[in-house]
Amino acid sequence: MWVRMISRLQGEVPATTLEAYQRASMPVFDLLDQVEARRLACAAEGLNPWTVPPATRAEFLCAWNAFVLQSLSNDILAADYRENPSTAGYVPPVTADQVLTFYSQVEGWFNRAQQAHANPDYRLDVQVPADFPAWSEVEPCPNSHLHGMLQAMQSVGEHAGAAMSFLPETAPDGREKQAQLNRIRQIYASAQAKARYALELHGTNPTRDVHERLEPYAKEAIELYYELGQLIADPALADGTQPRDVVQPPSGSKSRVVLPGQEGFDPWCLTDPDARARLKGDREARKAVQTMWELDPDPARTLAIHAEIQAAFQKGDLGYAMNNGTRLGHFFCCPWSSVYVAKRAVTLGGTRLRTMQQFVFDVSAEGVNLGEKFKRGIMVANFQPTDQFEYGDPDEAPDH
Repeated sequence: MWVRMISRLQGEVPATTLEAYQRASMPVFDLLDQVEARRLACAAEGLNPWTVPPATRAEFLCAWNAFVLQSLSNDILAADYRENPSTAGYVPPVTADQVLTFYSQVEGWFNRAQQAHANPDYRLDVQVPADFPAWSEVEPCPNSHLHGMLQAMQSVGEHAGAAMSFLPETAPDGREKQAQLNRIRQIYASAQAKARYALELHGTNPTRDVHERLEPYAKEAIELYYELGQLIADPALADGTQPRDVVQPPSGSKSRVVLPGQEGFDPWCLTDPDARARLKGDREARKAVQTMWELDPDPARTLAIHAEIQAAFQKGDLGYAMNNGTRLGHFFCCPWSSVYVAKRAVTLGGTRLRTMQQFVFDVSAEGVNLGEKFKRGIMVANFQPTDQFEYGDPDEAPDH
C-alpha cells in the first residue's frame, strides 16, 4: 500500500506489462549468442557478409534488432527500479511509454529471425534497414531512464564492435562493395564518437543542464548502432538506394466514391473485418456507427484516408498487428478499426509511419455534442489487449 501511495503521488504507473516482457527476454539473448557463433562459423567457412546465404543474413539482421530493443528496455526498467527502490514495480509514464515502444517490437523481430533460421528460402516481409523506433516526446527523460540508456548503449556498442570484426579489410568484387564497406565503417566511427562523448559528458554526477546536453548524443549513438548492426548483417543495404518513404499514389482509375446516405454505402467499412459480424448484431453498436457517419463533417475525406490504408494493406506495406503470434484485433472504441503495423515506411493521411509502428485509423464523434471536434486521423501508439469497450457517445466527453 505504501509503494502504491508513493507511486500515485509521484504520478507513476504500474509496470506489470513491462515486467512480463522482461521475463520473456532470455530467448532473445540466447538467439544473439547463436547468431554470433554462426557468424564465426561463416568466417571459418570462408564466407563474408556478402556471400552469407540470404536467409542467414535476414536472421542476423532480425536478431540484432531484437537484441538492441530488448537490451534498452531491460536496462531502462532495471535502472528505474535500482535508483527508485521505494516505487519498484512502478515507473514514470514517459519511461513506461518508451520501454513499451521498444518491447512491443521485439517479438516481431525475434519471430522473423526464427523463421529465417528454419527456412533457407525465407525472405523478409518488412523494409530494412528499419528505422529506430520513435523516442518519447517528453524531454529531458528521468535520470534513471538516461542511466539505463547509457548502460544499454555500452553493451550494444561492444556487440557492434564484435560484429565489425566479421567485415574484411577490403571488400570483394570491386568499387560498389568497397563503398558499402566504407559506409559501414563511417557509421561505426560516428556511433563510437557520439557514445564516447555522451559518457564523457556524463561523468559521475551530471547536473540537469549536462543531462539535457548529453541525452541527444546517447540517443544518436543508439540509433546509429541499430542501423549499423543491420548493415553488417546485409552490407548491400548500405548503398543508400533503399526507399525510405512510401507515399501512396492516388488510384489510377477514378471510381465514384459512395458516400453515407447513397445506395451501396457500407457503414461498417472502417470496422475490423473479424469484428463486423458480431458488432452488427449489437443494437447499440449499429446506432453508434450510424451516428458517427451522421456527425462526420467530411465523410469523403474519411473514406479517402481509409482507401489509402486499404491500398497500402493490399500492396503489403501494412499488416495486422500481432501480439505473441496472434492478432491484436481492433481498437476498443467505435468504429472499432483494425490495429495495423507498418511493414515499410509509409505516409497515410499525412502521417509518416516508421517500419514496425502500430496504428489505428481513429475516427470518432465522441463528445461532438459537447463541443469536441470530430476526430479523424492516424493514431500511433503501443496497443495492448484490453477488456474495455466504448460506443463513442457524442454526448459524453472522451476519456482516452
